[in-house]
Order: sequence, then structure tokens, then C-alpha cells
Amino acid sequence: MCVIGYGTVGKSTALTFSIDKYYSRSTANITLEEAAACRYIFICLPTPIKDGKYVTKPITAIVRELSKYPSFKNSVLIIRSTVYPGYNHFLQATFGIKNVVSNPEFLSEDTWKEDAVKPSIVVIGADDPKLREKVAGLYQGRFKYSAPIITDPVTAELLKLAFNTFFVTKVIFANELYDYTQKTKANYETIRQALEAHPWGSKNHFQAFHKNGRGAGGKCLRKDVEALAYLVGHSAFFDIIHYQNEKLLKESNKV
Repeated sequence: MCVIGYGTVGKSTALTFSIDKYYSRSTANITLEEAAACRYIFICLPTPIKDGKYVTKPITAIVRELSKYPSFKNSVLIIRSTVYPGYNHFLQATFGIKNVVSNPEFLSEDTWKEDAVKPSIVVIGADDPKLREKVAGLYQGRFKYSAPIITDPVTAELLKLAFNTFFVTKVIFANELYDYTQKTKANYETIRQALEAHPWGSKNHFQAFHKNGRGAGGKCLRKDVEALAYLVGHSAFFDIIHYQNEKLLKESNKV
């Protein structure tokens, strides 16, 4: 195995499977040719947002280089990066390959080491059932309790966006409700605790103030809600969630 991209996701993936081979543009202990010879290649490159779109060109460029080596046809390419729904199929069509598996990461920046050794959710998407089984076997061999969600690539890719956008939506709900409690003199903490305690409620994302500010910050949540708002064609719902989140972040000087 090897990882391509050695930031938080790459290091977390390496920790998960005790991988010692890695490649990135800035640091590497293998060449791309050696990476192409690995049985399992985890793609962990960052995908920032530009005008609502994920920047996936670096991944495409890496796959283009890998596909030049004959040994790559025997590899399983596992995409851990967050991408738009349909990117897996784009890679297959562009390079005439079928060995691509979507395996989005579900990490927190603050707890990536803990998440690496005890993932809360594992999603595996591939068109070929045999590929699904191979990657599922990697996780089940590592985590006996693991019961991966097995699906198609597009569903796997969208599932990551759905999770993060839902989390941001809860943050916005909490903040809007908090503002109203300040006007009515209601006790927000009592309401929050009741919501968190109820089986149909939610135990996370209901704190109006978090990490010295308001809104869902960090690298992943805010970019994924922006991406989904763009992808669905700027629906009123997702647009307002994105807008309100950015507004709260700016007003509270939270990054």
C-alpha cells in the first residue's frame, strides 16, 4: 500500500493501515513509478473550493501519470479526497480504467489520530463488486467491528457532502434559535440540553458558540456546504445555509 498526498488525510490513512510508503510533491519516500506498482493506492490530495467547484485537477494529473506505468493496471486506486459526485466515473472514462474506488474520509481536524484508529463510519463505493469486497476486506481485517457502507461511487461521493452539509445545517439552526432566545429571554442552554437528551434530537452541533466564535469553521464543513449549494443549482435552502454560515463566521471573526 501507499498514500499519495501526505497532509492530515494522508497521514491518517497511513496510520489506519500502518502504511510506510508515501508520495507528495513536497515530500516522498517513493517515486510515482513505485507507487504505481503498489496493490492499493490511496489518493489523499486536498481539494479546495474555487467558485463553488472542487479543484480536482491535481488528482487527475497524478492519475494520468500513474496510468502511464504498466503495473498500474493491477492496482486498486482508492479516492479518499472529497470530490464532486461523478468524479470516480470521470476518472474511469478519461483514462479507460475500472480500478477506482471511492472511499471518502470522515475525519475531524482535531481528532484525526483517534479517527484513524477507530473510524466512526466507513463508506466504500465502486462499480465492480469485487473491488468493493477487496477494500471492505482491508477495513474489516483492521477493524473487526467495522461494517462498511457498501454502495456505488456516486452515492459514496455524495454521502460525504450530505454529512457535512447536515452538520452545518444543525449549526445554523442552533445559532438562529439562540438569537431568538436572546430576544425572548428564554434559556437556550435548557433548550439545547433537552434537544441533546431526546432520542430524536442530536448530541452535536447545538452549541451557539464554539472555538471562540459562531458558525461551522474549519477546512471541510464550510467548503462542502458551498460545494453542495453549487452542485444542486443554488437551491434556496442550501444557499441560505452557506450564506448564514459565512455571515456568522465573519461577524464573530472565526476562521
